[in-house]
Amino acid sequence: MIKVRLAGVLRALALGRDYVEVNGAGTVRDVVLGLGSINEKLLRRVYDPLRNELMPDIYIAVNDIDIRLLKGLDTPVEDGDEVLILAYIHGG
Repeated sequence: MIKVRLAGVLRALALGRDYVEVNGAGTVRDVVLGLGSINEKLLRRVYDPLRNELMPDIYIAVNDIDIRLLKGLDTPVEDGDEVLILAYIHGG
């Protein structure tokens, strides 16, 4: 299982849970798509299926390393890894 830590507004879409688990290893993309099994609204908040990419205000790290420094959504993940997903808060 991949442990996914959700921060901020994303927690509300996961029924208030700080952590959720997603089955299996693979890639960050697989983990993100697995969020749909928890709540379809959560998946749509994080991922745009038409563009096949994350929503612009989403940040993801695997084991505390920004996926933009790795292989993006194609970053491999294994059982025991922790994936952090948060939505940026924009000031005005």
